[in-house]
Formats: sequence, C-alpha cells, structure tokens
Amino acid sequence: MPVIPELVSLRISAWSMKARFALKYHCIKYRTTPYLPVFGELKLRLRLWEWRRKLTVPVMFTPKDGVLMQSYDIAQWADRHSARPDAVQLFPEGKEVLIASWNAKSDAVLFFGRSALVESLLSDPAVLRQQIPPGLRWLGPLGTALVAAIARWLRDKYREESSRTSLTKALDVFREAQAALRGPDALGPDGERHLIGGVLSYADMAMAVAVQALKPFGPSSAASARPPLKVFQPYQAEFADLIAWRDALFAKYFSTDNEGCTKKSD
Repeated sequence: MPVIPELVSLRISAWSMKARFALKYHCIKYRTTPYLPVFGELKLRLRLWEWRRKLTVPVMFTPKDGVLMQSYDIAQWADRHSARPDAVQLFPEGKEVLIASWNAKSDAVLFFGRSALVESLLSDPAVLRQQIPPGLRWLGPLGTALVAAIARWLRDKYREESSRTSLTKALDVFREAQAALRGPDALGPDGERHLIGGVLSYADMAMAVAVQALKPFGPSSAASARPPLKVFQPYQAEFADLIAWRDALFAKYFSTDNEGCTKKSD
C-alpha cells in the first residue's frame, strides 16, 4: 500500500471529481494515477486481482484501510481522516439517508450526462479531438481513432446505466435541487445555501458535480476538462441560480487555492 493515498482517476470522470472534491475539502494529500479506459483497465484489474465485476474509477489505495472502490466510499474515508482545521462533517450523523438519496439523484444526472457526452464525442469530430489526452496527440489521426474506439467501448460498457435515466429525469433532479436550495431551511448562519439543514455536506458536492453536466465550471478550474453538452444548453437560463450556487461552491471548496487548508486552528 502507498505511503500516501493513491487515487486512480479519469480526468473527464464526474465520479473521479466527486472523490477529488471531498479529498480537497478535507485537505488530504494524495497522488493521482491517471487512468485510460480499455488499456488502464487491465493494469488496474491486475493490481486488484479483480476479474468478474464491472470495474470503474475512481479507485483509491489507502495506506492502512485497503482499497476503496467508489467515490462515495472515498468521500466517507476522507471525512474520517480530515486534515482541515475548520472541517465540518460531510456525512453528519442522522443525515446519512438524505445524503445517499442526493448522491443517487446526482448519479441519475451523471449517467445521462455520460451517455450524452459519449454520443457527442462520436457525432462531433471537433469535440472528439479536444478529448485526446496530451500524451496521445502526437499520434494525429490514429489518436482520434483511438479515442473514438474508447468512446464506443464506454457506450457499450455503461449501456445498462444509461437505460435507467433520461433528460427528463435529469431535469427533474435539477428542479428538485433548485427548489430545495430556495427553501428557508437551506440558508445557513454563514449566508450560504445548502441542500441539507443549511450546512455543507457531501450532498452539496455530489449535486454540484452533477451541475457540471448542465454547464461546466469556468476555465480556471481543473473541472473544466468536461466539455459542455449541447442537450443541456437550452436549460441554462432556467437553472441560472443553480449554476451560480455551484460556481460559489467550487470556488470556495474545490479551487487549488483552498483557504481552509491554510487556516490555523484556535
């Protein structure tokens, strides 16, 4: 096991972003191992000695707690190993069911977003070329063909998850989150709005990442790796306040200059 946590993640993966969000908030030092679909899967299966179930990233190898196979589990681990002086619990006692529910709603959006992204890659050569990893761009047309093959592989791999969601379901989740954040219980003592009891929790992080499908965060963030999805662009005005809420959350807790990690406890 590594001396510090090792996060195996995919640059464009929303679930990898969920894990990174929790790790960043809790000021946990970790190293990242980039994952490339198809080719990276065999290497990861060898490390895990896992040959039966569907394998996805992120996966985190921890120094003492074994291997964590889901972004949700990684976030819970981060909650137990926080290095942030002023941290709040992202999974407060008694709120576990609510947080799991919002995470499932986030997944419903992201399943549709992943499907829409894959289809946009396969239908738009310009979008496809933008997603060629820097290390493969020297391959030219062969690199483009390789990324297209990976996109088709992803479409087949996640066909079942895609069949359980739709644009209508994704929009319903956004409207539910919008209504919850507009409610009186969302306003916290610090003036921020949160999905559960006016206090920051993993539910906020999961839904903020889901809003990435609606409109990616600005180019100054590492989150901008995910390209915009045309299918959601007509709805950006309707959810302008939800996008602004996401922007504020990312700017405060996801940015590389995370002030909470430099504060000294009293």
